[in-house]
Amino acid sequence: MSEVLRADLTALLDERALVAAMLRQEAALAQAQAELGRLPMGDAQSIVNTCKVDLFDVPHIMRESLSASSRAEPAVIKQLRESVRLFNPAAAAAVYPLKHPADLLCNALALVTQDVLALIGADIHALRSAPAAADVCLAWERLQPVAQRALRLRFVPISPAATSSLADVQALAARALGLPPAISEGTEDWMSLGCELGVFTLCVQRVAGQAQAMRAPLWVAQWLTELSVHTIRPCDSGDFWRAQWPLWSTLTLAAARSLHELSCALKT
Repeated sequence: MSEVLRADLTALLDERALVAAMLRQEAALAQAQAELGRLPMGDAQSIVNTCKVDLFDVPHIMRESLSASSRAEPAVIKQLRESVRLFNPAAAAAVYPLKHPADLLCNALALVTQDVLALIGADIHALRSAPAAADVCLAWERLQPVAQRALRLRFVPISPAATSSLADVQALAARALGLPPAISEGTEDWMSLGCELGVFTLCVQRVAGQAQAMRAPLWVAQWLTELSVHTIRPCDSGDFWRAQWPLWSTLTLAAARSLHELSCALKT
């Protein structure tokens, strides 16, 4: 992970990063379908070449996402399809084949979380030889298997008949994105990951003597409340943007920031 990103952790979990993650999975989907012979390679390339976040109006996507109904096509997908249609009208029909907004949101959340955990892992590696960080390293080891269960690529078929044909696409896309395919809905796994992140953050802040240590349990409690009401597959995507996403980014960034501060302190 570059030092530029390390210096600006917020960029890993802001709206632009989340939109970029949605585009990453759409590009992976198009590529997987082309590799399986279900989409012309030229059409897939048109989609892949358009899935670049710099080409998108992220503030507009955010405004539309907050006001759209639960059944509306995601704003990022509308912009993607319109952009692809400008250069390849035939390929536009192949954009967003799964038609499940919840999958789009959940997979994007998994991708950006994976990026932040990779950054945390790099700091943990640097602390392995520091006796003062022994409890922190143990807390990180407890978090790892929970993260592996939660951070998976979830595709729900449009119909039961599409289940078998989707499995191959999911496997290829998952490999390209670095996430294993999901085998369940995973709501409980996300709850567990939130709890482990809270414990990890508390441990880091305790070792570092950071004053904000009492906030982590509150963030975890709010996150669990949101999940229990809406689940990780929200019926209303507006709930995701207004509540679940801000809470999750706050909790995850707190873990990354606190650990990096501890790492810097122990190096001096």
